[in-house]
Amino acid sequence: MIQNIQACILKICMLILCFVCNNVSAQTLNIQVNKIKNNRGNILLSIYNGEKGFPYQSTSSIKTFSVKSVQGSIEVTAKDLPIGQYAVALFHDADGNGKLSTNILGMPKEGYAFSNNASSFLGVPGFKDASFYLRRDTTIKIDMKHF
Repeated sequence: MIQNIQACILKICMLILCFVCNNVSAQTLNIQVNKIKNNRGNILLSIYNGEKGFPYQSTSSIKTFSVKSVQGSIEVTAKDLPIGQYAVALFHDADGNGKLSTNILGMPKEGYAFSNNASSFLGVPGFKDASFYLRRDTTIKIDMKHF
């Protein structure tokens, strides 16, 4: 009889532990994108959990979003992210061609940005410069850059 009670208490404790662990590991990341120039097109945003493909290959990202552009700022919410290292890359696809348009010199003609507002003198920042550690529900702010 006592063994049955102990087994029942153990099962209840295990269920509670599983519930707590599942809730702790699923984080929400709110991304506030500021300095959007106009309402044309969409903001294309990708979240990466490693260097692979960052920032050019959205197919290597763990989550992607396409959000209607709004002059000023927008907020994108990514749910159910495990605790870990992440970086965000995004651009304003104002002309709707699905890629960052550049001029003859390769300079972006559309707004772009990275988490940590990371930048590089020439080219794009690496994953290390743009990455942050997500431990709990978090809001990050990213300012769009324009040439």
